[in-house]
Amino acid sequence: MHHRHRRGLRFLILTSLREGPKTGVEIMRSVEKLGMGWVPSPGSLYPMLARMAEEGLIRKREDGRYELTDEGRAWIDSILGRLGWTPAGSENVEQELEFIVEYLEDLKKSEPESFEKIRERLKALVSRLEQVVSK
Repeated sequence: MHHRHRRGLRFLILTSLREGPKTGVEIMRSVEKLGMGWVPSPGSLYPMLARMAEEGLIRKREDGRYELTDEGRAWIDSILGRLGWTPAGSENVEQELEFIVEYLEDLKKSEPESFEKIRERLKALVSRLEQVVSK
């Protein structure tokens, strides 16, 4: 695995675990969502989890779930802070969705090839959002 992919996987794992403890399979599903459809193989995920545990960023609980350590939470919060990203709260989720829609409209106009690459995934997300709204 290339160094850039390892850093990306580390970031996605830590971002996933910010939501709470997860099993390896749950982390894979979360990474798939965060990575717009890319799924790490077990051969890349589990060695990374072991390495991150050795580094003290995460720990494996007795129930088999992984969780962030204080050091891991500080690391991912620092990265997200430098990126200017904060998790959406219920109070501003609509505004964030509007910004994302504006971005996608711009992307479709300015880079149609890039937009086409994510069209099917976006359709799946629209379907899920329709289910959430209709309940």
